[in-house]
Amino acid sequence: MRKILCFLVCLVALSCSVAFASGAEPKETQLDEKYLLGLYKGNGELLLVRENDGRLNILYRYLEEDHDYRQSNVFPLKKERYDVYAIREAGALTSTEGTVRFERDKEGYGISCNVGGNRYTRVFFDAEKEEPFKVEVIKPLTELRQEIEKATMPVQTAEAKAELVNLTQLPQLKLDLRYATAQNCFSEPLYTEYKAYLNKDAVNALAKVTERLADYGYGLVVWDAYRPWKVTKLAHDALTEDYKKILPSGEEGSIHNTGNAVDLSLYNLETGELVDMISDFDEPSPRQYGSFAGGTSLQRWQRNLLQQIMSVHGFTPSEMEWWHFDYLADTKYQLLDIPFNELP
Repeated sequence: MRKILCFLVCLVALSCSVAFASGAEPKETQLDEKYLLGLYKGNGELLLVRENDGRLNILYRYLEEDHDYRQSNVFPLKKERYDVYAIREAGALTSTEGTVRFERDKEGYGISCNVGGNRYTRVFFDAEKEEPFKVEVIKPLTELRQEIEKATMPVQTAEAKAELVNLTQLPQLKLDLRYATAQNCFSEPLYTEYKAYLNKDAVNALAKVTERLADYGYGLVVWDAYRPWKVTKLAHDALTEDYKKILPSGEEGSIHNTGNAVDLSLYNLETGELVDMISDFDEPSPRQYGSFAGGTSLQRWQRNLLQQIMSVHGFTPSEMEWWHFDYLADTKYQLLDIPFNELP
């Protein structure tokens, strides 16, 4: 692989930053090639295989801080036959071709690729095989919940305070409230009721987003919205030290506590089915980044469509989590700790 990929660092023609998908909605990638997409590791290197404009690409990350692979060098692959592709080194003075061969498991997923005689093993993200990310907790949530009931929220100095509105007022929204079920990284509900709320102004903005998305055949599905402060403290305190950094502490609070943050995705208006987005909710992998350059052209286009329309209507997309959006991010709001059973 060194012979084939040594040119990656110095190649000029293909070393530009990966661009966002744009224009007309791309076609779905063929399933046999979609199963090859992902991260491959070997020889101290990481290769990302993606689909772009109907062709597989290899993205070579030469900067360790390039978490979303947008600055990676891009190498289109030319299909020769099933699971065999040509990769071309096109430098200023030389031109050399190599062969890329994929190996699959019995389910059809790519498990390795051989590039120029060097083998790279697939690094699966948890959700790629429908095995959601899970965390360990220091004690059962029911036990911790009793302790946290006595906790006091930090003193609030912000003047603005959200007027919480039930999202059922927007019937075109679908609710898939992960923290109200066991389908989350804690494997048990954090919320005691299946309800979702947002600041009134944010709800009005979401209504406009749904109207715009409908023109493209999509609707919004909400994963999480307003989160009472004690739930934020519960989630953080339940984590082992290795995982505490992934969630804000009770002392910090979360913008979800203000009623001005929402986690959401897309569904198909015609079929009612959830869209196969670029990653799952709460997935700790490169795919979580708002500008991740992998996946398929369609997945990137759908993610970008969501981000662009949300941005037009006052929401700020998160760079860390493509599904997370803050409403009026520059305005300071009070943290709230109103239980769901006290809200209409």
